[in-house]
Amino acid sequence: MSTIAILNQKGGVGKTSLATNLAAAAHLRGRRTLLVDMDRQGSSLDWSSARSDRSKLVGLAVVKADRALSAARVREIASGYELVILDGPPRLGDVTRSAACAADVVIVPVQPGPFDMWAAAETLEVLDSADAMRAELGRPKAVRLFVVNRAPKGTVLARQTPGVLEEHGDVAGVVYQRIVFPEASARGESVLTTEPKGPASADIRRLYRAIERVCA
Repeated sequence: MSTIAILNQKGGVGKTSLATNLAAAAHLRGRRTLLVDMDRQGSSLDWSSARSDRSKLVGLAVVKADRALSAARVREIASGYELVILDGPPRLGDVTRSAACAADVVIVPVQPGPFDMWAAAETLEVLDSADAMRAELGRPKAVRLFVVNRAPKGTVLARQTPGVLEEHGDVAGVVYQRIVFPEASARGESVLTTEPKGPASADIRRLYRAIERVCA
């Protein structure tokens, strides 16, 4: 089993959009996937509830757990699944730290812009703290991957952001801002099921393949 946490202390960077679409990508590839909604707002759970019974995503499990969970508790909840995706809350604290401690891979979504870069720096401090806790338990550090998310197509800022982030870690990919993302989410779907041949789906597939290589 692989556990992926999507974390950033700044709200509005698209954590849930990434979490739901990556969970959909894994499900559509035949992996037994569990999406854990760790945000009190419960957006991932709402997304699941909006889905039609005829959807290709039927069988993709979503549960809510908006409290700090130990790695052992995550393993207990995830028993029987091949991939677990933790959709983190929009704040730093015990829930975020517990997700970082439980994860094999931590994805930090960052929108192009200085405010998001500063927020990402604070998130990395929490990940450092989580790695220290993992070391005490004899566990290796989690792999950290940045994702440039909701990038405006064709802008200088979108082109420059990956290079800036690479000074702090590996960049798994770029996901561009497209209206199909909120449209699909409103129906409990993924861009992979509503526009499987569209550019948004291509972004998600590239990102999923990059993450899958790290988890292998």
